[in-house]
Amino acid sequence: MLKRRSFTIKASGILRQLVTPCFVSVATKPSGVTDGPAQRQYSSIWDTGATFSMVSKRVVDELGLQAEGYVNIHHAGGEAHDVPIYHVDLLLFNNVQVANARVGLVLAKNVEVIIGMDIINRGDFAVSNKDGGTIFSFHIPSVERFDFVMEDNRHDPSGADGLGRRVSR
Repeated sequence: MLKRRSFTIKASGILRQLVTPCFVSVATKPSGVTDGPAQRQYSSIWDTGATFSMVSKRVVDELGLQAEGYVNIHHAGGEAHDVPIYHVDLLLFNNVQVANARVGLVLAKNVEVIIGMDIINRGDFAVSNKDGGTIFSFHIPSVERFDFVMEDNRHDPSGADGLGRRVSR
């Protein structure tokens, strides 16, 4: 079983993007040896709209990553064909590790690393904006279920419609 690893980011204002430091290295081989330079730190954006994670051309060049295949992807601007795929190890904030992540080459400018749903869905991900400040928390592996409707119903059982949905009054 994976050891639980977590982090929480707190901001005094409402964040428009969830950005954390991220270390990236060439994926570790089963022997525990990596090819290429040691891990390097980059800025990562957490994107629930991204199906899989991506790295920039800068990351590819600095780490000497070699493409291990190509895929077609759909994005906000349309479709891209023959996007290179790489395997990397990621060390997220507070030593949260993701080994052998399959990442594509990011097409957006000014983005070093995108943490997509392929990473996010390995754990539990929560964002709160209570009292005008953002709290973003993540842990691997997934160990909790968040259900705000169930929580609401526990505090006010008369507010639900019988199907677990809140009803406006």
